[in-house]
Amino acid sequence: MTVMKFTVYAAIFIILLSLWGFYLALRPFRYTSDLIPRQVGANYENVSFQTSDNITIKGWFIPSKRKTNKTIILLHGYPADKGDILPSRIFLHNNYNLLFIDFRYFGESGGYYSTIGMNETKDIRGAIDYLKSRGINQIGIWGLSMGGAAALLASGNMPEVKAIVAESPYAHLEWMANKRYPVPGLNYIIGQLFRLWGKMFLRVDIRDVNPVNNAASIKVPLLLMYSRDDQLVTYEHARAMIDATKNNPNVRVVIYGGKTHNEPADNYQLLVDDFLEENLR
Repeated sequence: MTVMKFTVYAAIFIILLSLWGFYLALRPFRYTSDLIPRQVGANYENVSFQTSDNITIKGWFIPSKRKTNKTIILLHGYPADKGDILPSRIFLHNNYNLLFIDFRYFGESGGYYSTIGMNETKDIRGAIDYLKSRGINQIGIWGLSMGGAAALLASGNMPEVKAIVAESPYAHLEWMANKRYPVPGLNYIIGQLFRLWGKMFLRVDIRDVNPVNNAASIKVPLLLMYSRDDQLVTYEHARAMIDATKNNPNVRVVIYGGKTHNEPADNYQLLVDDFLEENLR
């Protein structure tokens, strides 16, 4: 095989690999948890609402054990669903109403693909409007990974939200794309091809999807939580957030170790409970 032929075949292989990877990123395996609130001792309502782009979002509304108007929207990570975070969040319903939602494409919600935080901002906006239709106007958000990134991306369009917890959110979507395939050299090339496919098929430049910028200018209390040992949203994302928010008095960053991605800090319940009690008034 000549060098020219090898180069052409290699280029075709990389392009096809990137297209397949891009497709799988938008349409990963669709996992639906069997866990429901009743199994963890909570009464609930099945709810649904429409987003501004006509996607049906499904969720659970769990009333607090005590009468209150304060409600927390719980946002899962990628690629998971609302049931995935139910056991770790249910402690909040002692003091708050809870609204768990499935992001578009995931769980029971509609939609043909995920955008890993970009259009999921519309799902969050829809959840807020749904709560407002119930007369609820004291709202907090706790998002995990993609859910935390989406909450930050949406933060400029949700004045009703009084406090945000973002657990392991990515700082720059492009950084995630560039590490989709952990092969030195090849990973960056495929990441840039992902950027090209995003422009072509979604009309979005992933280089413009930067939750870190929203965190830097956020006007409501924000709790950011990261693990130094996270292998997916690596510590460079935490460092970027720390640098960007160091002059923003609304932001608190908590760094812990010994946990992989989506594993919470040992004292996460106390951290989140204290933060919400202080800021969700």
